[in-house]
Amino acid sequence: MTMKIIPLTEAKARLSHYAELCQTEPVVVTVNGVPAFQLVPVDAEDDLVNQLLDHHPTFAADMQMRLMERPLPWPMPPEE
Repeated sequence: MTMKIIPLTEAKARLSHYAELCQTEPVVVTVNGVPAFQLVPVDAEDDLVNQLLDHHPTFAADMQMRLMERPLPWPMPPEE
């Protein structure tokens, strides 16, 4: 298996391409020539929401706030 190593500027310019490529081979992104992160596909079995809740403390509050901003899918009865 080959590994693609690209600078951040190239990753930003061609993100869609590398999003597809990381499905089949590792894509490592460098910043100033130093490996900074790897693009990794999200697997169907990955529980992305729980990972975000575990690793990003503000995610739950942000998600709750966004849900409250959305209109309800059904009409609410008038308050009496």
